[in-house]
Amino acid sequence: MLKGLRKKASILSLGSVSSSTSSSPVANEANYEKVLTQVHDFEIALKAMDYLLDDHTEQGIALLNKEAAKTTSSDQPHAIFPLALGVIEFIEATLGFEPEVMAKAHKTLSEAENASLNNSKYNIKHQMATSNIYPPGTEFQVTYAESTLLNALLMLLTENNGIVEGAKALYKLRRAYQTLDAVYKRIKDSEPIFNKNLQKLKKEAASIAAANSVAGSRNGNGINGSLASLNRSISTVDLPGFSSANSSSANLPQDLKLIKDLEKIYSMRKARVEGSNLPNNGQQMNLFHGIGSSVSSSFVSSMESSDVINDSSDTHMHVSTVDEFIHSGVQLCFGILQVVLSLIPPAIGKVLSIVGFKGDRDTGLKLLWRTAITCRNIHGELALLCLLVFYDGPVQFVDVGFQLPGNEDSSIKNVIPLDNKVTITDAELETILKNPALYTNQILFKARKFFPHNALWLLQEGRILAAQGQIAKATELMQNFTDDKSNKIQMQQVEALLIFDRAMAYMFQHEFDNAARDMIYLIEINSWSKAVYLFMASACYLEKYRFIKMGMIEVEDKEAEMLKYSKLFDKYLDLALSYVPGHGINAAAKKGGIGGSGKQMPFDKFLLRKHKHLEARKRQYPKLASVDLVGTSLVHELVYFWNGYNRMSQTNLQDALKALGYSGAIDAEYSANTGTSKYSLVEETEDEAMIRYFLQAICLRSLDKPQDGLALLDNHVLAKYIISDTPQFKFQKMTYSPYLYPTALYEKTMFVWILRTKASTKKIDVTAAVAESKSWLKKAELVGEGDYELSNRTGMRIKAAGDRLDQLGTSV
Repeated sequence: MLKGLRKKASILSLGSVSSSTSSSPVANEANYEKVLTQVHDFEIALKAMDYLLDDHTEQGIALLNKEAAKTTSSDQPHAIFPLALGVIEFIEATLGFEPEVMAKAHKTLSEAENASLNNSKYNIKHQMATSNIYPPGTEFQVTYAESTLLNALLMLLTENNGIVEGAKALYKLRRAYQTLDAVYKRIKDSEPIFNKNLQKLKKEAASIAAANSVAGSRNGNGINGSLASLNRSISTVDLPGFSSANSSSANLPQDLKLIKDLEKIYSMRKARVEGSNLPNNGQQMNLFHGIGSSVSSSFVSSMESSDVINDSSDTHMHVSTVDEFIHSGVQLCFGILQVVLSLIPPAIGKVLSIVGFKGDRDTGLKLLWRTAITCRNIHGELALLCLLVFYDGPVQFVDVGFQLPGNEDSSIKNVIPLDNKVTITDAELETILKNPALYTNQILFKARKFFPHNALWLLQEGRILAAQGQIAKATELMQNFTDDKSNKIQMQQVEALLIFDRAMAYMFQHEFDNAARDMIYLIEINSWSKAVYLFMASACYLEKYRFIKMGMIEVEDKEAEMLKYSKLFDKYLDLALSYVPGHGINAAAKKGGIGGSGKQMPFDKFLLRKHKHLEARKRQYPKLASVDLVGTSLVHELVYFWNGYNRMSQTNLQDALKALGYSGAIDAEYSANTGTSKYSLVEETEDEAMIRYFLQAICLRSLDKPQDGLALLDNHVLAKYIISDTPQFKFQKMTYSPYLYPTALYEKTMFVWILRTKASTKKIDVTAAVAESKSWLKKAELVGEGDYELSNRTGMRIKAAGDRLDQLGTSV
């Protein structure tokens, strides 16, 4: 009977039906126990990382430590454990950018690199075949590439690293690139055979399970019945080469142990795929009201069915844990690497491309989408996070403003349903890339189903709602979550992100008290930049003062309320300045700068410049309160930096346009000050007027008045510093707001695109629109050269626009 069982079990191996031109990896019978131990380690690591995804980080780390402690008496290395810990710490580090957390993750990932190299050598030496397709050691080439990539990203994202550390990070990126490129090519070569074998495997497994079910009922007693019963819930793909040819029937107890070990691994994988591997996940929290209303009703109803996850699990169950890890890990890491390389500034990118080291953004995004849609493990969820940050994060990596009429999200009728998808075609990925906002919400909804306890997913939902223009709904969602005492956020970095995003959303809605409250709370839980948090709070109180003075907010005692907010502005501006490194007589009294590192941030420099102008105004107007000395709205400059004008409602935009007029010269365009009604007590300088008109121009464009907005931008901003708009473009740089000059030209590009592609009776000349827009963008690049305050943020916007225009140009 045992030989018959082994014969049936061997059919379940992908390796046994692999290409006839190459032999599949076969595990030595003496290594069977070690192979299963390693596969079990991978499932433990995947479970620990799932704990992180559900905001149970401490339990995940405890699980890793417990399992690692069991391995001390063995000579077999267990490199997946330090990688799993490194991934957990990497996510914590990149959510909060706190130096001490980043340093800890860097140390762990460096250890994971070394452990991976050792484990790869061990598997090769002992010919331990844990994969059905790839030679021994491949899985730890992937863990090495993953730890190296994440380590390099940490080094690049550490804001106070110098040139040497940057060079080391690029070297690590190159090593990861070479490893991933080699394994990725192997995956692509084997993909047709893999898919063909998988379909055959599923059919054979179904027939075997049915046959064994009958055998089990006939042999319900004794060892034969036990084996038949066990075999209904195992898949021997996790043990390549397990067949009757490797052992005699005399080894029955050993075979029974192997079958039980396979059953255990199968059960672990099944629980992970179905989402029942974490505590209390059977009792799903009712948190899915936000995104559910923004997608089709058919999508919501299908996702609410438990059959969705169960149906897709069948395919996942017949791919070995190690092969799953290799495929999803390479897709994720190679995808991240391609996208990151595509974002590197052109000057560095040209140097890297000379040595064959360049990124392809479309290829990278497709890999991330494929991983996020089809994989149910940490790699799938990390791919989703990367996509959400890329499309809806606080930094603008992609410019969605450049869109052709008829291709807007609202015009798309045939949306691809992503639920229950275990494969995705290249053609479908092309469709997804054209309108990504129609698809991020679908996979995010599924993540929230699997991990209902993590506020990180709720934060991402809030960001999507904000990007869709549902800003009030976004703040309500996030506020309700934190107001509910039963919701506990274990990961402090997630709480800080949630609070910061909510504060910005409140700012966009002109709910200044709520925004300031959240910003002030952040200094208690996060060390990223306390000066910036407090400066933002002071800017909110300044704007509340102005809204009251202009009558945009009704209060019972106007004078008392104005005095209150004047004092709050002074208090938090002074407190913000006290956290700026090197500023003031008590410069060392508080830990300021990047995460308390003592190194000034770009926004610290912005704050110091604003304070310098304020001090100059005090000397000019010694009798005025500080709140009356500020020129153009500070809040609305901050709103621009965080893409707020793309998220505001029409009412918010109209209020912003009016409020920006507070500082305008008497009877100037869009100024709130007239001969009979005056709010500002100081004269508007030319520099301040440029900032005001720049922001008002964007408000007008968002209010569907692009002609009016462009007139403001041309006449009151660009005309001030562009000397010659000929092929020999000439400009003069002024010293007040260095970010404004390239940014204004970037916005000119957007105005040109909208006006040239606006729906009309005439056919749109896309080629001409792209060419004219790019000509203005090149001017923005020229003006934006060099290192200046907020240069990285401005440069990112310009690059995103250029990439998008290139894409549109090639699609004509």
